[in-house]
Amino acid sequence: MSLAALVAGAAALPAQADDPRLRGVAAAIAASNDENRDWREDRREHRGERREDRRENRGDRRDDRRDWRADRRDDRRDHRGDRRDDRRDWRADRRDDRRDWRDDRRDDRRDWRHDRRYDHRYARHDDRRWRGNYWRPEYRYRPTVRYVYPPGYRAYRWQVGHRLPPAYYGRPYYVDYRHYRLPPPPYGHRWVRVDRDVVLVAITTGLVLDVLYDLYY
Repeated sequence: MSLAALVAGAAALPAQADDPRLRGVAAAIAASNDENRDWREDRREHRGERREDRRENRGDRRDDRRDWRADRRDDRRDHRGDRRDDRRDWRADRRDDRRDWRDDRRDDRRDWRHDRRYDHRYARHDDRRWRGNYWRPEYRYRPTVRYVYPPGYRAYRWQVGHRLPPAYYGRPYYVDYRHYRLPPPPYGHRWVRVDRDVVLVAITTGLVLDVLYDLYY
């Protein structure tokens, strides 16, 4: 006899029927129903947990997006703030450069006017030992010390109005004008030796006021 027939028979028999097979079938059916209920409840719980997990995942994603957008906004603000600071610094540097340039121009003008005052005071003596800016050969001097150019420099013919680099008119290059009976230098000027020549230079600016070529041989 099949299980379906037994179930149908069990349903059709009165409750007082005491058949062991029917009791076993009824017990099997009840157990199956309980298992189905447990399985369905487990599924419902599992689905509920999955829904909660999805909700939490969506909430986490939304929070991540909000944080990412907030970070981007902060980065943009910081970048804009840095650009503004860079522009301010650049403008401040330009202002400082302009001020320095103007100050340098003022200093150059003052030095130039100062040197021009000395130009008016200085007068070259009429001496037969030189003609123009050239020392006559018969009156040349033999140097007692070999001339050494300042480091990084080489032979160059300096002229009146040039600016002599400071390395050329340090104390070792000073010339005693009295020994050679040269015109006394104006205040703030010095006669200095440059190879075979002597140059009258302003100590503060390096402006060349006078040159005598070939004083030495």
